[in-house]
Parts: sequence; structure tokens; C-alpha cells
Amino acid sequence: MKAVELPLELAQKCVKCGLCKSVCPTYPYKEEEGGYARGRLALAEMVLKGELPLQEEVTRQWDECAMCRRCEWICPNDVHYKEVMVQARDLQNKTLGQGLVKFMGLKALEFLQSKMGRKVTKLAGRLMDSLPIEHIKTPFPTGAVKFMPKPTAKAFGLRGKEFKAEKERGRLLFFTGCMIDAFYGKTGESVIKLMNKAGYTVIVPEDIRCCGAPHYYSGNLPAFEKLKEHNLKEMERYEHDAIVVACPTCGGALQEDYRIQKKVYDFAELIFESPLRFRGKGERVTFHVPCHSYSAMKVNDEVFYGVIESVEDAELRRAQKDKSCCGFAGLFSITNPGMADKIQEEKVQDLRETQANMILTTCPGCVLNLRDGTKKHKTEQDVMHLADYLAQRLE
Repeated sequence: MKAVELPLELAQKCVKCGLCKSVCPTYPYKEEEGGYARGRLALAEMVLKGELPLQEEVTRQWDECAMCRRCEWICPNDVHYKEVMVQARDLQNKTLGQGLVKFMGLKALEFLQSKMGRKVTKLAGRLMDSLPIEHIKTPFPTGAVKFMPKPTAKAFGLRGKEFKAEKERGRLLFFTGCMIDAFYGKTGESVIKLMNKAGYTVIVPEDIRCCGAPHYYSGNLPAFEKLKEHNLKEMERYEHDAIVVACPTCGGALQEDYRIQKKVYDFAELIFESPLRFRGKGERVTFHVPCHSYSAMKVNDEVFYGVIESVEDAELRRAQKDKSCCGFAGLFSITNPGMADKIQEEKVQDLRETQANMILTTCPGCVLNLRDGTKKHKTEQDVMHLADYLAQRLE
């Protein structure tokens, strides 16, 4: 097999200490060398150097990675695990092809943000708006079953609008992301409300599309570059001082892979720095820290806890494993349902033990998966995006 050009020093920086084993969400359910970062890196290095033929057994172990990047977060030698795996998966796609489920999932994201896709999503949202249920039990061809949110009746309703602050201290471009556009429109409205109250005018571009992070992580580099080029041109049309997100996966892509010069903020960072005041209702709350908040965006989780602790008349109860993966990881939970369900169950149990009434997080994908998990395991805990929680408790 012909060797592939790749800066192999990225993989060779791994000193095989095995520390990544302690934080990998998949290893406890695999317990084999290829079940965590060290082994996956070794396989990638051997394949990319032409020392090992690329075969389905190798790619299976790559595909079982959730790409949460907790291994990067704990790595003492700054190994760029993501970049090695992206190149490895790119080679996998070119050599063996991309699996049908992944292919269809990524195409669905592209269709969602097309003109026709937006019309279909809006229509579906209006038709389902009168249904007396919030979530639809949805089976997937891989055997996965998830409680999926209904499309919002106001899908893409924030697009192409400017929301002015009374006393403007800055202008923010809000990169909404697919989940907020299609399913969690109220969360988008909450972010805008909070930013306006904090003194920021918010601009939502008319035609941003999927950030491309799912494509990039899957090794579909041509599709990612196409989305990136489109989004950069669209964002350049608007005058803004910085970018704000309410999805850390989008934020990580903009910050790391788009290499945008302007600052990309998680909305909670701006709340943390603001004088806004919040009043709770005597509830007990706990917080799930999304993996990409700290592994991709590098946001200190004390920002989130600082914001929550500022809410008067609310009790914060930290979970013991607050930074563990929830098991969603986008397509991972669909292509690896057995493993994803076990990771989800462990997360839900940890959150249950806090005896909190409410679970908060800052990732729409985590909101989806935690709601799915609390329904399946009957914990009777509400799950909310932090933006929605704060917007409801603004003084």
C-alpha cells in the first residue's frame, strides 16, 4: 500500500503513556488497545505510513471513536488527535468508501440548509406544531432508537435579521447552527434576548449553512471545504465585532478549522462578564459540560458554573462526572447505538444522583441526547439549554 503524505509528527508526539485511557468514553465498553486514543493513533500511523493495509477491522476501531477529544484535553504532550483521525478517515473514505448511514446523515445536514430543505423543515414544523407531544420516538436503520425533537414551527425564523441593543457596546454575529435553526428556535431567541440585555446588537446571517464540523470529523474534507468557503463569504457581508455561538461544536469549527481572526465566544462567556442578574424559583440544578466546550473551544467550565451560581434562589449541585461524554457525538450515537446507549446510561445515572430537578447544558446536541436519556431511564428531570434557563430568569 502506498504511503500517504501526512505530518506524522502529529501522531508520533504520542509517548504511549496511556493517560487518555482514563477519560475515553468508549474504552470501558471495549477494553482493547484499539478502543481508545493511543491504539487508534498507532493504527492510523501504521496505515498512513503504509506499514499496515487499510482494512475494515482498522476502520471499525476508528469509527467507534466519538471524537469528543477528551484525550486531547488530558494529553500531557499536546498530541493533535483530531487532525490525525481526520486524515485517517479521509483515507478511509477514499479507499473503502463512506458507510451509507454516515453518507446519508451528512447529506441530510446539507439538504437541511438548502433552500428546499428549509422550506420542507418549515412545513414539517407547522404540520407537527399541533401534535400534543414534544418528541417523536424515531427508529434508525442501525438499530438506534431516539426521542427526536419536532421541527420548530418557526424554523430558520431568525435568519437575515438584526436585533438591536438599546445601549450598544458591540455587534455580534450569531452563528446559530443546524440544531437551533431547525429544532430549538426558542434557544436562539433566548441567546438574542440575553445578548441584547447585555448590550450587544445581534446579527443573524441570511444564508449560513452547516458549519461542516460533522463532515470534517468524518473525514469528508471536500464537503467541509465547500461549506467553509460559503459560510466565510456569507459572514463577511455583515459588519460585526465578534461571533457568538450556543453550540460548542460550531464554535470549535469556526475557531480552529475556519481560523477566523475575530473572537468566537460561547454566549455564556459574555454573560459571565456582564452585570446581568437572574432570579431562580427555588430549583435544584446541575450542569453537564459539553466535551467540545473545553476540548475544542477551550472554555473554562468555571465560566458556566460562575453564571449558574449567580442565579439567586437556585441551588447548584455538581455532578461527579460533569465533564464526561453524554454519548451523542452526532452520528456516533446512530452508527454505534449499543455503545452510545451505555455511555448515555452512565451519564444519566450520574446526573440522577445529584437529585437536581433540572439538568442544564450549552450544547443543543447534548440537550437532545440528555432528554432522550432521561425519558428512557425515567429520571423525571427537566433538561434545558442554559440560554433558555437564564432568559426565563432575567431580572
